[in-house]
Amino acid sequence: MNPTATRKAHKRLVESTDLYSNVIDAAGQYDAKINPEANCSLASHLLNAVTVGVNTFVFNAVGPDEHFSEYEEEIRVLAGALALHDTNKFLQEAHGVDVNGNTPAAFDWYFDPPVEGVEPDPFSIESFVGEGYRDDLLYLVQRTETTEDTSTTRQIETEFAGLARYCRIGDVVSSVALKDGIKGAYEKLAEILDPATVHLVECTDLEQPILNDVLLGSAKEVIAGETDRPACGVIIGSTPDAILYLGEEIDRAELQTSVDERVPERIGTEFEFECKLNWNSFGYDVLAEVAIPIEAKEQKIADAFRALLERGSAGVDAFEHIPESFDAYFPILAKAIYVDGRSEFDDAAVQAAYDRIKDEQGVQKVKLHFVAYLVQHAEDHREFLDAFATELRPALHDDLTPETDAMSSVVDRFFEGQTVRDLGSKHEMCFLCGAPTETKYQKGLSAIYRTQEYSRRVPPHAKYKSICEVCNLEYALLSYICDQSDVSTNNAVEVAYFYFDDFLGDVRVRGRRVGNLVQGDSDELDTREVSTSLLGPQYYLQPVYVLNENHRMAVIRQLMAAAQDAGMKVVMGRPFSRFESADAVFTDEEATRPQELLGLDEVERFGPLPSFITDGRTDSHLQRALHLFKIMSIVGQEANMRNPYLQLDRDTFHSVVNFAVVNHDAATRLSPLKSYLEAYHEDALMDMTTVAERGIDLFGKQYDSKYKKTKVFREAIDAFLSGMNQRMDESILHEYVESQVYAAADREDYAGRATPEQAAAFVDAIQTYLVENNLYDLKKLSDWENALVNSYYYAYDQALQNH
Repeated sequence: MNPTATRKAHKRLVESTDLYSNVIDAAGQYDAKINPEANCSLASHLLNAVTVGVNTFVFNAVGPDEHFSEYEEEIRVLAGALALHDTNKFLQEAHGVDVNGNTPAAFDWYFDPPVEGVEPDPFSIESFVGEGYRDDLLYLVQRTETTEDTSTTRQIETEFAGLARYCRIGDVVSSVALKDGIKGAYEKLAEILDPATVHLVECTDLEQPILNDVLLGSAKEVIAGETDRPACGVIIGSTPDAILYLGEEIDRAELQTSVDERVPERIGTEFEFECKLNWNSFGYDVLAEVAIPIEAKEQKIADAFRALLERGSAGVDAFEHIPESFDAYFPILAKAIYVDGRSEFDDAAVQAAYDRIKDEQGVQKVKLHFVAYLVQHAEDHREFLDAFATELRPALHDDLTPETDAMSSVVDRFFEGQTVRDLGSKHEMCFLCGAPTETKYQKGLSAIYRTQEYSRRVPPHAKYKSICEVCNLEYALLSYICDQSDVSTNNAVEVAYFYFDDFLGDVRVRGRRVGNLVQGDSDELDTREVSTSLLGPQYYLQPVYVLNENHRMAVIRQLMAAAQDAGMKVVMGRPFSRFESADAVFTDEEATRPQELLGLDEVERFGPLPSFITDGRTDSHLQRALHLFKIMSIVGQEANMRNPYLQLDRDTFHSVVNFAVVNHDAATRLSPLKSYLEAYHEDALMDMTTVAERGIDLFGKQYDSKYKKTKVFREAIDAFLSGMNQRMDESILHEYVESQVYAAADREDYAGRATPEQAAAFVDAIQTYLVENNLYDLKKLSDWENALVNSYYYAYDQALQNH
């Protein structure tokens, strides 16, 4: 057993080859089809299988005194086989090839496709493994799943037969993790391997998702030996509240101590903290609650004053130059003038200057103007400034030293388990997580949550909510991420969590913590950069701003497109809420009514399930959702709509067609609309096409106006409405509608010769459509009359094109 060798081998495999990127590019948008109830992208499943299989092999095969390079060929062959172990599913999803298992024919299709224009070997396996291994790979692939037919490879003699065990481990553990979670994966590994080497570290999934991510990454660093502590294992995978690894068991108290030491360094390196400062107010904010060096906090305060004076404020002219030597005095002046409200000074000249400025500027503006005066006349008052700093620095340091360290507090919460705290009064409760606190939430009008915004944990007439030190730290981290993402907190802010699956192997595919989703301009996250960094996030937190309901729908479209491109799942929710993974590919915890009506509040899968997986086939998937968004966008642009995503109120055949026909002059020739209806409303389309065919039989082919094309259909609907309103019996109603339709067709010279039999067939087809689509009653038929006419018009034009 060699955890260090395993870590190095995996790092080389991921970072020195293009295998992982190629799999994501080729298979990210397709469904893994592991289980009808649980879902992830095919790329996610394949890469988890590669990670688990390779790490398990190297951990067991490489001895303490060996180097992993002695097994490099085996590592490549094993990784290549696991990447190909669902070749049949990939071919079915990507190219519609119906293959039964990973047969030689399936392999031939993958490596040498018989269809022109299809890229051979899209995962670039032969470039990764080398040529001459195709039979070895097929042998291993057919032994990855116990249900696979191995008869076609029994005659193959391969020196890599021993790797079949690790192929099965990689596939079964990643599949079990998807269906039964990380505990199921732990139990399965403990069955297969020496249970003394399989370990599961369980923690508390915190309400603060950014801090939770930092703590999880820090714990994995400690286990893997990425800190000063020696490695005790190799990470197999993790979820937001657990880590699965192979190696020696680590003492939980020692792990917590090491994480407690590591977290401040992590946070201080990855994030920047700011104080709150404007021309008439100052607050230490999170600087007073985090355990970073006092000198760093003082510099943050100095930088804030420098920025304020350099841009000018409250009548103070912008400074072109501020000596660096004055930075040491800014924190002192902030403490004295803003925090303590000091207005009396021992130095007579300084007191005279303060009183003069107060008379000229007033009691509010005097603060910033007095600081500006001291900057301009620093040399004249150097002795005062030095003495003043000596006097106040101890008190300043007391202010900046946290009573309870937020970082230590959050580490305690992470490791303490699911304990139930005693709840105090709501007046002394954090409005975000419910923890006891007396600290008031005062963030101003541009805060992510407005200072005086309603909260159930605040009395109706209270001025401020309360916030605990941990949530205040989380707030600072999210504010920094919003700033880095160019997301203004002046607008409503929501958060999208991108993740591959709840269980994630030790692979990261983004170079930054935050995706660079440029709202309105791009559907892409930041450039992919595959790595094995344990610092990398378990999930990628992407803040987005929302202007209104239509803009929110546009944002949802971008998030879905980015998820499909990356093979990642998405949960959309409010800031400061615990990240909770979902079985669905896309879940919106704050969905609007228009989303719910269109089924865009939750998207179950990446792509439709084929019949060989389940009879309960679902059509809730990203391909369909993005196709519907595309139709709304095309039609909206044609009609110059300001809010195109709010005009369609439901995803039914007649609703979609009516929306298109009313707002787009060429709706009957829109190929995206046609393909959408054929794919997702096939039955209704076929029923209405039958109606249109019967209409052509009765009324002839009309090429002129929409009025002529739909005349006989409108006559039929009007007759149905009239008869239903008169409460006619069914048989009488049918005869009445037939007579009205026949009379309308017979009296038009351009319609040709109509017969009663043709009229009866036409009415039968209409009635069948209305019954099948639950529209055969007076109110529904009246409500949907215009939409039905437009649906008939669309089907009629399609029928004419096919004649």
